Amino acid sequence: MRAEVALSLAPTIREPQLPLSLTFEPKVQTILPATAKTRRKGYKIMSRRCQMGTEVVEGNMYRLRVRVDVPGEGRIQKSFPICPVSGPGSLNKTERKRKRMEIVAKYNSQDYLKKVVAHESGTTFKAQSILWMSNCQNRKRKPMKPVTLVNWQSYLDNHILPFLGSQPIAEVNNASMKTLVEVLVGKGLAPQSIKNICLVVKLVKASAVDENGDELYPMKWNAEFIDAPVVDARKQNTPSLAGEEVTKILAAIEAEMRTLFILDAATGLRAGELLGLEIRHFDGGSLRVEQSVWRSDAQAPKTQNAYRIVDLHPEVAKLLSEFIGERKSGYIFCTSKGKPLGQSNILRRSLHPVLEKLGIKRCGFHAFRRFRNTYLRNYTSCPSGLRNFWLGWSGKDMSDHYDKIREDAAFRREVSESVGIGFELPKPAIVPSVGNVPSSSEQLEPVTT
Repeated sequence: MRAEVALSLAPTIREPQLPLSLTFEPKVQTILPATAKTRRKGYKIMSRRCQMGTEVVEGNMYRLRVRVDVPGEGRIQKSFPICPVSGPGSLNKTERKRKRMEIVAKYNSQDYLKKVVAHESGTTFKAQSILWMSNCQNRKRKPMKPVTLVNWQSYLDNHILPFLGSQPIAEVNNASMKTLVEVLVGKGLAPQSIKNICLVVKLVKASAVDENGDELYPMKWNAEFIDAPVVDARKQNTPSLAGEEVTKILAAIEAEMRTLFILDAATGLRAGELLGLEIRHFDGGSLRVEQSVWRSDAQAPKTQNAYRIVDLHPEVAKLLSEFIGERKSGYIFCTSKGKPLGQSNILRRSLHPVLEKLGIKRCGFHAFRRFRNTYLRNYTSCPSGLRNFWLGWSGKDMSDHYDKIREDAAFRREVSESVGIGFELPKPAIVPSVGNVPSSSEQLEPVTT
């Protein structure tokens, strides 16, 4: 019996089998290696949040050894000082533990991890600026006006990208901004221009977000460290005109442009709003501002408050009606092809030659807008709410928000007539009367002197 059990427990001896023949030729290119190549997993904050590091003594210092992510080097072990072992600055065990936790938390934070990932992705300031400009143009919420985009692109091309274009977006910081400001000051740019350029840098950096919409590189800008020149309102170039100067300009300008500048000085419209007026916007006594024009293209006005009604003085309304004549549609001020006039052409061909001839400092359309505000504010009894409404400005407090002057059309027209326009309208040209020319068959009586 024991022999039978032993035989049953003995290992079975199998005869060697011949290898099976394949029915197809293997493709060496598609055969994976026996040991798959390990792929590096992405950075995960969860795998780092619990590490505490190791406290060691090196010389007379307690130091912390911990593994951290270093841009360009991967995850390596580094050593950080905690405190002296003895003497001034030494800490007890609990205090050292707290200090270790602070150091570890800094390098395990989400913000630090995002900076490491961004550095390894190689995103430069120039690449981010391209994405930012595209988003400003195509976004649904408050798309930027074309003139603003042109100005921002000019700042990038001429001042920012030559200096910061190749720099990683993660490394653009207060030190970079300070050096850029020094370069801009060396170019002789005005403080307001430097302020605008720095704003573009801040917007580009803030536009870098992750898939959740959170900023990748939140930055606290230090104005004192950057040391950009402060804008002094007293030194800014804000030309304006006096009523006597407006009268002289209107008398000297050519007849084709006279109505345009009369309307500009009498309403204070922005240049784009003035050139964007169509005949349908004029009802005989007031103008509805519904659009603006830039480079012959119609667009929305500057702000929501720019949508408004501007009441005209009766004499100005009469002149505008005569200027329009029998036309029923189209732009009020247009070319022979019906397109709106260009701002630069009007200034270069009409206004600036007249200013030079009269000895008046060169200015643009906005000087007439400043004149209108100065006149209404200081020389008339026009209510401030109505003045802000006519000029398209927003209110500053709840009192302005509750102001419903726009709904009282009768009062607005009464005030527009009583406050006047602040300048003299050009007198119509005196055409001498000429008698009938006699035919050749008629005989003329001799004139006795």
